[in-house]
Amino acid sequence: MRDGDLTSRDVAALPSTCELMEREWSPCRHACPVHADVRGYIEAIAQGRWRDATDLIRDNLPFAVVCGRICHHPCEANCRRRDVDDPLAIRELKRFVVELQGAEGATVHKAASQDKARVAVVGAGPAGMSAALDLAKMGYRPTVFEKFPVAGGIPATTVPKYRLPREALQIDIDWICAHGVELATGLEIGKDKTIDDLRAEGFEAVVVATGLAKSRLLPMPGADHPRVHPALKFLTDVSFDHPVDLGQNVLVVGGGNVAVDAARSAVRLGTGRVRMMCLETLAEMPAYEWEQQEAQEEGIEFIHRRGPIEILVRQGQIVGVKARAVTRVFDENERFDPQYDDSDVIELACDTVIMAIGQAADMGFVEGSSLRQDDRGRLVYDAATQQASLPGVFACGEIVTPPGSAVEACASGQRAAVAVDLFLRGHQIRIDDSLPPEIDSIAEDTAEKVINVSREPVEAVPPQTRVKTFGPIDKTLAREAALRESRRCMNCGAGAEVLVDKCAACLTCLRVCPFDIPKVTDVARIDSSLCQACGMCIAECPAGAIIARGWDARGLPARTSAALASAASDGHAKIVAFICGHHASAADWRGESEVVAGVAEVYLPSVARLSVSDLLAAFEKGADRVLVLACHEGADRYPQATRRISRRVDQARQLLAEVGLDPDCLRMLELPDEDGEAVHPALVAAVETLPAG
Repeated sequence: MRDGDLTSRDVAALPSTCELMEREWSPCRHACPVHADVRGYIEAIAQGRWRDATDLIRDNLPFAVVCGRICHHPCEANCRRRDVDDPLAIRELKRFVVELQGAEGATVHKAASQDKARVAVVGAGPAGMSAALDLAKMGYRPTVFEKFPVAGGIPATTVPKYRLPREALQIDIDWICAHGVELATGLEIGKDKTIDDLRAEGFEAVVVATGLAKSRLLPMPGADHPRVHPALKFLTDVSFDHPVDLGQNVLVVGGGNVAVDAARSAVRLGTGRVRMMCLETLAEMPAYEWEQQEAQEEGIEFIHRRGPIEILVRQGQIVGVKARAVTRVFDENERFDPQYDDSDVIELACDTVIMAIGQAADMGFVEGSSLRQDDRGRLVYDAATQQASLPGVFACGEIVTPPGSAVEACASGQRAAVAVDLFLRGHQIRIDDSLPPEIDSIAEDTAEKVINVSREPVEAVPPQTRVKTFGPIDKTLAREAALRESRRCMNCGAGAEVLVDKCAACLTCLRVCPFDIPKVTDVARIDSSLCQACGMCIAECPAGAIIARGWDARGLPARTSAALASAASDGHAKIVAFICGHHASAADWRGESEVVAGVAEVYLPSVARLSVSDLLAAFEKGADRVLVLACHEGADRYPQATRRISRRVDQARQLLAEVGLDPDCLRMLELPDEDGEAVHPALVAAVETLPAG
């Protein structure tokens, strides 16, 4: 029998633990726009529980594969591990597990019945599909209308395939649709039918999520030339393999991520020279730093602090762009307010221009409807209620929010679904956006005690190879690398808390803590912002006065009992094997023929969490023998872990002897390395050392 740690559903069933965890969030969760339980799914990955991890991710994030590929990962930017060595590769771990599982490898939480009102969603991007998914889960009947032949929005139509392969994106679409979301592609609202038509057809609410689908252009001489391409149209043509008229000397105007996508796509189409011209310096460019670096690796040149004033056309052909110097981009309050020096003008030779200076909404969906626009042509909208100017019409995503990322669009869509539900149930629309407080940064003296572990590198395709194809530019983490990387997580917020009414101030927690976290006066106090969740104090507290925030320490005997009940003994002695979670993936790698008869394998993030009572409880639950398979000293994620569990095993053996039982029925073995495949022979060898009978 192979046993994982508590699943997300198990944790959800433990109100005391959940209440503790909700008091404050780790920075990674706090920074995530959809507030995914990052710590929870990383811990599941660390134990090889792929489905549990995927379920935890998708509980909050419908476009999990998309965000595993192209998310700007604010979770990672706020990872507390950065104060120790390097932040955790959270996005890469998400990519690994959700693509490994695919659409079939995540639980579908379909409503028992979808008999509530019909809701129309206009736009099948991350915002619209997220709104539709949540509405379907609530029992509504959502239909998503999309003008393109495929669902996915910007990720499907303009994000280059080298960043997001379409088969990867389809995993998200398939999983969302499995919840009862109906798709109507190739149908444009405002052209094929109107929003008023939708209301007349029986849709009781409409969600507009059309995004920013048009590129902004500059009114300048030569801008109407056929080789002046709006960036989004250019990228859409590339995505759908439409022919694009490019020369051999391309100039991309703009410094954002769309501009970089356009430039890198032009390179892959075989043009001779590609340059980017932008108002900003390298440090000011809105494009992500890694995008800038990868573009430069691919031979794209940057021209900074220049703004175009004319596209030079001679004899019907573009020959260059006239550009003036930029003296500043932002004012003293960091607001966009470019200033120019008209006396400093240069001409840049080129034969093609791609304009990537910003995005605008395509307001075609308002045609034939009563929806109002403001004097700037934007949709009239109440941010507090998500409602547009017509009752029952809502809006979300970039059509009403500032330009952002896919995960931010998901969050906006989820918020709209809440508003629609309140409206259709006849309630006042009040959306609670409050969050639990955020855990503080890790103290320097605590960070120094955490074992340094190098971040797993992501293998990238060499620039000279990747520029020849639209294939992925980097590779997904291998299974072993993902396990190693996930085990770098410090479990922020999942640590210990003292029940002060039980504490005897005996100093045991202070004595055993490898990070010197507890402070003891009249009672012990443990700062959750510093605790590393090793569980050693919980295991050794003589008063049982310490509990865990992120797991139920009391649940281990029940898991042990369940594992024993399922173990195939066939007359063999029943053996419980508590195994360090660093090797949890071994069960996934081995075939059923390698399961040791009569052995119930129970995996823990660290065997440091095992108490003496846990070891003895295994015998009370029916075990004839108990094994502890620990990492060798220094290999466990926590300092002193192996030494501490060794002492507890000795204490338990002594207690067994005192009651007349054979102490050799309890043994501990240090596993030779972190190779999961080594568990099986080590387990077989350990079983053979146990006394018979």
